[in-house]
Amino acid sequence: MKRLLILLFLVLCLGNVQADEKITHEFWPQWRGPMLNGVSPSAKPPVSWSEEKNVKWKIKIPGRGSASPVVWGDYLYVLSSIPTGEKVVVTGNNNGANVQGRDRSRGDGNRDSSRNRQRGGRRGPGGRPEQGASGNLSREDFLARFDKDKDGQLSDEERSAARVEMRGRIGGGGGNADGQSGGRPQGRRGGFGGGGPGGGRGGRGGRGGRGGGMGNTPDEIQKFALICIDRKSGKTVWTKTAVEELPHQGHHPDHGWASASPITDGEHIFAFFGSRGLHAFDMEGNLKWKTDLGDMKTIFGEGASPALYGDTLVVNWDNEGVSFITALNKNTGETLWKKDRDEPTSYATPLILDHDGLLQVIVSGQNRVRSYDLKNGKVLWECTGQTSRPTPTPIADKEKVYVMSGYRGSNLSAIRLGSSGDITDTDSIAWSYHRNTPDIPSPVLSGNRLYFFSRRNGILSCFDTRTGMAFYTEERIEGLRDIYASPVIADGKVYLVGRNGTVVVIKDSDQLEILSTNRLDEGFDASPAVVGEDIYLRGQEYLYCVSES
Repeated sequence: MKRLLILLFLVLCLGNVQADEKITHEFWPQWRGPMLNGVSPSAKPPVSWSEEKNVKWKIKIPGRGSASPVVWGDYLYVLSSIPTGEKVVVTGNNNGANVQGRDRSRGDGNRDSSRNRQRGGRRGPGGRPEQGASGNLSREDFLARFDKDKDGQLSDEERSAARVEMRGRIGGGGGNADGQSGGRPQGRRGGFGGGGPGGGRGGRGGRGGRGGGMGNTPDEIQKFALICIDRKSGKTVWTKTAVEELPHQGHHPDHGWASASPITDGEHIFAFFGSRGLHAFDMEGNLKWKTDLGDMKTIFGEGASPALYGDTLVVNWDNEGVSFITALNKNTGETLWKKDRDEPTSYATPLILDHDGLLQVIVSGQNRVRSYDLKNGKVLWECTGQTSRPTPTPIADKEKVYVMSGYRGSNLSAIRLGSSGDITDTDSIAWSYHRNTPDIPSPVLSGNRLYFFSRRNGILSCFDTRTGMAFYTEERIEGLRDIYASPVIADGKVYLVGRNGTVVVIKDSDQLEILSTNRLDEGFDASPAVVGEDIYLRGQEYLYCVSES
């Protein structure tokens, strides 16, 4: 009888473990989904929709933000930067505004006031010489000025012309080591798929102060908020303010201050606002802890999301100032380890995985791709080969990790897991590809099929991860042009999201087969979340729940 009770207890315990895994896979808890590869193993969202068809609800999100939504249980969570309407008197430049008459932050997540008074005055030699030097060009203004052939995009020649003018506009912060501007001469910016905002590198004015912000010097207090939304009705359940603060630097005219995506483990929600801090809330919106990692120095903004595994949060802090990577205890915010990085700005979210019992953090960087031991931050392996300002998040299967970038060049490296040391130009690189890789959107992986866009264009390739050979390459997807959102996969279908409001659905297959082309009134920079029978699409102003139910 006693043995029977023990067996029954073990069965119940194992059943609970399996149920917890099933529940986790049913939700979308973080950037790139439950399995960190852009795939939902259980969702069955619709294939076709429009403003008049299969839109379950559509709500306006206050403020600005391109952080991708995350979903747990009956609720959806988004981040936003909400203008308060309170203006302050500022002096100085876009590398840091000196606030006169009040502290820079307040609210639920106040910072130390003495630090607030000091932090605005820092300026590196790569900074901007005057307020508003970059101007405020909208997407339409950019295209009207530089798109000579009127095709809706900038060619390399047109980009060069834009760089020359923008280098003049941003003064000392406009030049890279190669003498060219690192600024992106493109128009509307959001969150580059929620995994990292765009930007380029500013002038390398020395390791202590490279680059600067773009846009006018901030002069309005922003409320950095976590918003909880009921999945069924679209009604806001609660809004919690992490911090109210005057940002220390500006951003691209079409970019905001809330681009990193939140993460949830079902017990906490981690809201990361970059230079405004990392904030941990419980599921009812109560602040549990917060930590301030400092001020980044960027040209176009911040936005790489943190990563979570077990009890460990990892934040990559690549910028034009002092770069580092750090691990924190998710329950307390305590720093577990912190390692300096000799890297300029990058936007790729770290990938945490378990290979043969060794937990490692793989981080893409401009100088090197590195794998760190999650336990202590020790570098396990590293290699060169990436292009400037890498943004796509690495993705992995059981054997290899696929790291890519596509700004000022092209690189896709399939790296064997279990490597060690400097693996540059070794057999640890299973295969590589140096053509038409993504600049902004991350790849998506389904079985042995690796899908990725060319730069930020609607040109799609699909590769066999086992051989490095293409199933198809450079296929232009009609209706898609400008791409920041990363593809997602559910129910045997790949969802490709454009900034013009178009979502093309293709079959998850070795051959390209378009199933539908759908259009909404909003443009989408944030990557979608797919849960159950719903797909959630966050636009510039509105959040959609698209569902057949």
